[in-house]
Amino acid sequence: MDRAEKLKIFARCLGDPIYAIETFLKTYDLTQEGYVPFKLFHKQKEIIKSYEKYDRNIVTKPRQAGVSTTTAAYIAVKIAFGDPNNPWKVLILANKQTLAQEFLKKIKDFLDQIPEWVWGVEEGGTYLSIEAKGHIKTKDTQCEVKALATSKDALRGYTPTFLIMDEAAFIDNGSEVFGAALTSLGTGGKVTLISTPNGMDPLYYRTYDGARTGKNNFKIVEMRWHQDVRYNRGLRWLRGESEIIECETIGRDKLRWEYSGTTYETSTLEIESYEVMVEDGWKASSPWYEDMCRDMNGDKKQIAQELDVSFVSSGGNVIDEEYIEYHEKNNVMDPTYGSELEQAMWIWKPPEEGHKYIMGVDVSRGDGADSSTIVILDFEGLEEVAEFQYKLPPDSLAEIVYKYGNLYQAYTIVDITGGMGVATVMKLLEMEYKYLHYDDPKSRKLSEKYAKTVYKQGDKVPGFNVGNTRLQMISELEEHIRENKTIIRSTRLTSELKTFIYKNGRPDHMEGYHDDLIMSLAMCIFVVQTSFKRLERIEKQTKAMLDSWATVSTVKEETTPKQTHINPFYSNTPTYNPKQGSEGNHDSGEYNWLFGIK
Repeated sequence: MDRAEKLKIFARCLGDPIYAIETFLKTYDLTQEGYVPFKLFHKQKEIIKSYEKYDRNIVTKPRQAGVSTTTAAYIAVKIAFGDPNNPWKVLILANKQTLAQEFLKKIKDFLDQIPEWVWGVEEGGTYLSIEAKGHIKTKDTQCEVKALATSKDALRGYTPTFLIMDEAAFIDNGSEVFGAALTSLGTGGKVTLISTPNGMDPLYYRTYDGARTGKNNFKIVEMRWHQDVRYNRGLRWLRGESEIIECETIGRDKLRWEYSGTTYETSTLEIESYEVMVEDGWKASSPWYEDMCRDMNGDKKQIAQELDVSFVSSGGNVIDEEYIEYHEKNNVMDPTYGSELEQAMWIWKPPEEGHKYIMGVDVSRGDGADSSTIVILDFEGLEEVAEFQYKLPPDSLAEIVYKYGNLYQAYTIVDITGGMGVATVMKLLEMEYKYLHYDDPKSRKLSEKYAKTVYKQGDKVPGFNVGNTRLQMISELEEHIRENKTIIRSTRLTSELKTFIYKNGRPDHMEGYHDDLIMSLAMCIFVVQTSFKRLERIEKQTKAMLDSWATVSTVKEETTPKQTHINPFYSNTPTYNPKQGSEGNHDSGEYNWLFGIK
């Protein structure tokens, strides 16, 4: 090869890491018992393209997927063809030093395969200036790689430009380590999390879920075992006990099969074809997959996590994963974001004439640890039509409730457990909000001071105290989700359900997660199943109630000329006008709105 040819190859490698890998690198092939040219298959190329395009990547993979090998090859060629004026400083973190060392060894092995002319060294010379345990540095490009076990102290004195956390789901105190790592990251640095799922861990799953719901800037790259050419030989799609679709192998990186009149080829329609099959209820299988299942003794949880890349939990979920997945597949949809509240308020359906609505409000503690939440359901069918989640003080939350409660004319249940909701209720009373749920202070153990202070209706006071009904509420919630009696539209809500577990026999959220939206929904369902259903048993009273129930007659928002407080989210929040005066007290208690009493 003459100098001109070398320069041409070098120039192309600078901007094309895939070309560089396939030109210079080899990888060990177990089937051939030796090293073979590293020819990337479709999914491996997708991973590398994502590394090039995005600064934040999270890669989900099955066991033995070779993602670490692909990533090591990518790092090797980026170092070999790097810019000495802008050198790469790579930091590999893993839960064990041995695992981090293995990752570094892969990089070193690939670097050794780069021809000496690329490095500009004499035959037999070294391209490294540092070669030590857990640390290498190149002479020419001034790039370096460090491999460390995870700890906050290990990050001191090193500012990486590319951070890799391998098997991130298995790192102890992963969130703390990750936070410290991000702090040390250089300006414009890249971050990649690689792992097989390990339940709903606080780092990897949380980052994945945040990427899925748009809460962070991570790009998800998902690799399935049946997208790996080593494992999909003899691929079959199975549905039920009798339906089978055999796939034809046509080349190294291509499969073909026909379904519903469409011919799919993985080389060109990989993502589309697999998604179509899975959405239609098909499951992939192959001789390799079946052998792996036998090796795992048929353990469904292990198979789901390590082969099927499923974020299953420890088995202590309040809501079975199967039912959550049903809602995700059949009910969850993208909302129309409220223009004024941006992503805080999600709206799926505007209020419709003739429809009745119920709203559950969970008020944050005020310490910044959790959010205030609102869930609005259409009473008929209990379909979620709107949802709010944001960290707000109680009085500002009241203005959100006032605005959207009036918009939907929604019967409104405000949780006053712990006292934070009291401020929200008091503000709503000040604004003469008409649709508040009223509760029995004796049955709910409301404080005597609160019961004497607030505006009463008969012997009832506004607000809802969970009290001893929490288990019953969660039981009703579980039944409704399991039997699809309530239609969930929100990814935020399904995410909370996945981390809602039994802790010491009590339903609660996992450490590092929240259940605020769950409680907003549970209150709605509970009141529907108790207060409303109890009235429905009384035929004559039920008819009178339903006939007189105020229904939405317009979607025009109620406004008032004077505002006592401007919410930071929007400028036209309807608030209490003191000149309007009181509308009086009524005896009908919590059902005054149901009976059409304003």
